[in-house]
Amino acid sequence: MIMEHPANTFPQEIWAEIMRYCPQETLVVLSRLSSLLCTEARKLLLRTVVSKHHTNRLHEPMGIIHRPWSFYDFLQRDRVDWRRMMKSIRLNWMSEYVNKDGNSALVGREKSIEDHLIFKTALLLCECTRLSEFHLGARSLAVVTTMLKHGSLPVTSLDFALPHRYLWEDIYAVFNIPTLATLVIRNLLSPDRPSFRFPPRIPDELHHKHGTSNVQELSLLDCGPLTLSISPLFQWPKNPRKLNYAPMRSKCEPYWRTILRRTGDISDAVDLSVSVLLPLKSTLQELHFDLGLDRHWILPFQTGHLFQPFTSLKHLTAPIELVMHSRGLSRSRTGKPFYTNLPHSLETLELKFTILTSWHSRPARSDLDADACLMTDPAHQLFDELSVLAMQKGEWLSGLRQVTLTGDGDRPFLVKCKHAEYALEDLEHSGVHVVQGNWYRESEEAWI
Repeated sequence: MIMEHPANTFPQEIWAEIMRYCPQETLVVLSRLSSLLCTEARKLLLRTVVSKHHTNRLHEPMGIIHRPWSFYDFLQRDRVDWRRMMKSIRLNWMSEYVNKDGNSALVGREKSIEDHLIFKTALLLCECTRLSEFHLGARSLAVVTTMLKHGSLPVTSLDFALPHRYLWEDIYAVFNIPTLATLVIRNLLSPDRPSFRFPPRIPDELHHKHGTSNVQELSLLDCGPLTLSISPLFQWPKNPRKLNYAPMRSKCEPYWRTILRRTGDISDAVDLSVSVLLPLKSTLQELHFDLGLDRHWILPFQTGHLFQPFTSLKHLTAPIELVMHSRGLSRSRTGKPFYTNLPHSLETLELKFTILTSWHSRPARSDLDADACLMTDPAHQLFDELSVLAMQKGEWLSGLRQVTLTGDGDRPFLVKCKHAEYALEDLEHSGVHVVQGNWYRESEEAWI
């Protein structure tokens, strides 16, 4: 039913309040009833615009793009002043079209058509005048590079994958987008990709660029190993706060195996992987780090003071085998305790069980004293070492308040003994809260 006399309905303020709690489908229907409701519905639908596969599920927005082509046609119309209405845009179009297996349903020419649609839509949205947030996820760096050639790009967050061949000049141009604060790069230095060729070395003029980028949060996902060849990349941000380095194990394992065959030891290469990040040491507050070693790696290595130079680091996520010495693969080459790997500023520490073969299960026995259990039980050895934090908290890690233990994928086969419970109590009494994931298996025998 069409409202012929909208002036006889509720005042506009009441309609606006009612429509704030309506889902997207209801707003679309109400917008067809009168010009008043159409105006209010458009304000709500266009205030926050997101793609269908958006990442933030906590706050479901009203303006969800279900059909990208229709949305692009809508933007081309001049009847709606969407340039002044949009305040937040989150377009995660890296996998807009996927099949039931989660793989891209686009093949051949369809991929280039989709890329062109993303390019045209994002280019139009750059004309918005009141944006506070603009996230764009594109499948290829080429989309972003082409957009930069057409003028300024007011994105605040960017997510893209690198093609088989790319230029460091294009990546540097992305880093220097003035409004960009969050950057996600996928497939950096990935030598196992089909038709992959390592890009040419970073040009000398880019080695001398320091603090030119406003990027504060950087993520390198599905990438290869950290080497000195990409070290200049980490000196471009002027005030980096967060780094998430999440390599793909299948891409890093050949690198570690090659070093092992050449030198017989990967200890220096492990230290080198961390030292590549040293340009971030004075400002970095959160670090997620992984070596990318295979789950069944069994050869030990030695390290120095791995994360100690990061003087502002507050949160660290790392493989437990990289930090802890007990039953792990890492050994301190300086003969000092494991906590000397950590910076004094650390507040939260998350340790992930990744290399499963360094932890071996044993049948639970209730007749072992503490000393015998310490010699035979991996869980006891781990927590006996971890409990040292309770004694060193005041001197070395005065700000530490939480340690999280999580399993990475499959469960590690650890049996938790009663002596591990005592170590946990010591940590809790010292002010260090321990959050436990599924890092252990319940034994078939109960402790008495």
